[in-house]
Amino acid sequence: MKLHLQTKTTISIALLVLLMLTASSWFFFYTASKALDAEMGQRLIAIAKASSAQIKGEYLRVLKPGSENTRLYQNLQQKLQSMRNATEVREIYIFDFDGKSLVDSRKDVPIGIEYRALDADRMHIEQAKHVAAAVSTAFHGKDDAFYKSAYAPIQDEKGDLVAILAVDASVLFLETLEDMRRNMFIIGIMGIFIAVALSVVFARSIVIPIKKLSHAAQQIKEGSFGAQVEAHAKDEVGVLAETFNEMSIAIFERDHKLSRLNEELKQMSAGLAHEVRNPLNGMRIFLELLKRRLTSDDKAKEMIERVDGEVQALDRIVTEFLDFARPTPLQQEMVNLSEAIDSVLTLLQTEFDDNAIQVQTSDLNAMSPIHADAEKLKQVFTNILKNALQAMPEGGTLTISGEVISVNNTVRLEFMDTGIGISPETVERIFDPFFTTKDTGTGLGLAVVKRLLENHSGTIECRSEEGKGTTFIITLPVN
Repeated sequence: MKLHLQTKTTISIALLVLLMLTASSWFFFYTASKALDAEMGQRLIAIAKASSAQIKGEYLRVLKPGSENTRLYQNLQQKLQSMRNATEVREIYIFDFDGKSLVDSRKDVPIGIEYRALDADRMHIEQAKHVAAAVSTAFHGKDDAFYKSAYAPIQDEKGDLVAILAVDASVLFLETLEDMRRNMFIIGIMGIFIAVALSVVFARSIVIPIKKLSHAAQQIKEGSFGAQVEAHAKDEVGVLAETFNEMSIAIFERDHKLSRLNEELKQMSAGLAHEVRNPLNGMRIFLELLKRRLTSDDKAKEMIERVDGEVQALDRIVTEFLDFARPTPLQQEMVNLSEAIDSVLTLLQTEFDDNAIQVQTSDLNAMSPIHADAEKLKQVFTNILKNALQAMPEGGTLTISGEVISVNNTVRLEFMDTGIGISPETVERIFDPFFTTKDTGTGLGLAVVKRLLENHSGTIECRSEEGKGTTFIITLPVN
C-alpha cells in the first residue's frame, strides 16, 4: 500500500506516541523490578544472617557422611526446617568450602552431596566469607521459576569460619513482571496495528479533501476559473474548502470582468485606430494632389514630401497598434522558412548595405517546411531584422542560422548581431507592450512578435551582452 506524505506523518506521530507509552511502561516495570529485587535481596540476607546465628560452628565440624541418623544432625535439620517454614523460603542449607552438603532442610539430601549450582554463585560465596553476607542475582530453577540465594558465614566460638549457610527463595514478583512484560509486548503490537488502521482512516479523511483541493487548484492554474470543491465536513479542512470555493468564484468573476474590459478596450482601440487611419489616408491623398499642382515650386514639393513621410510614419504606428489590439486570424499553409527569410532580406537589403552590415545565413535550406501563416512570420522576421539594423549603427555582421530539433519536432532559428547589445534590465522587459528605449516608435514591435509566435505555439528568447551583441532565438513547431 502506497501512503501519501500526510498519511505517513499521521502514522508516524501515532506510532511515536504509542512507542513512548510502551517505553514508559517498560521503564516503570524495569525500575519497579529493580527496587523489588533490591528489597528481596535485603530480606534474604537478613534471613541468612538470622539463620546462621542459630547454628554453632563447632557442631558442624563433627558431621560426616553417615551422621544423618544422629540426634545432632536431626536437631540441626529441624532448626533449618523451622526457619524455612517461618520465613516461607524454598530451602535453607549448609555446605562446606568444597560446596558439599553438611545440613539441608530437605530430608532427601544426605551429607557430602555436592551442590553443583553453587558454581554460578562462586563470587557471591567468596564475598560472603569476607563481608559476612551476600545475595546472588535472580536465576531460573529447574521448575522454570525465578529464585535468589543469600549466603551468610557460620563461625565457631573462636570466630573461625566453619561453613556457609544458604537461603533459596522464590521470586514470584519477577514471574509476575515477566508476564506483564509479555502482555505489554502483545498489547504494544496490537496497539501498533490499531494505531496504523486508525491513522490511515484519519489520514484519508484529510488526504482525500486535500487532493480534491489540489486538483481544483490545478484547474485554476490551467485557466478553469470557478472550479469548486465539495465541502461536507465542518472541520478545518471543510472551512478551507469553503474558503477555496469563495476564492475560486471571486477569481472567476474578476477574470470575467477583466476579459470583458480587455475586449472593450480592444474594440475601442481598434475603433480609434480606424478613425485615425481614415483621416491619415485622406491627408495623403490631398498631399499628393497638392504636390501635382505645385509643379514649379520645388521647395514646396520638398515640404509636402516631408509631411507625407510623417503621415506615413504615423500610419505605421497606427497599424502596429491595430495589429496588437485586435490581431487577425492566422491563414495557415506550408511555409518554407528559408524562402520567407530571403524575401524579407531582399526588401531590407538596401538598408543593410547603407549601414555596412553583412548578412550571413547558415543551414536555412535544410529546415523542414512548417504549418504557419507566411505573412505573419514575415512580419516577425521583419521586426527582428529591423531591430538588428538599429543595433548596428556603425555596421557589423548579422548571422541567421537554423536547425531541426527532432526530439520535439521543432525548428530553431537564431538571429545574432554584433551590435551594441542590451542591458540585463532591458532584456527582462523587452517584450513588454509599449516598452522602448528609443526616441521614436511605440514599443509594440517585439510585443507583436511575441504574440504572433505564441499564436503559432512558438517561443522567442533574447540573449544579449552590452558591447558584444544580441541574439534572438525562435522556436516553432513543425506541425
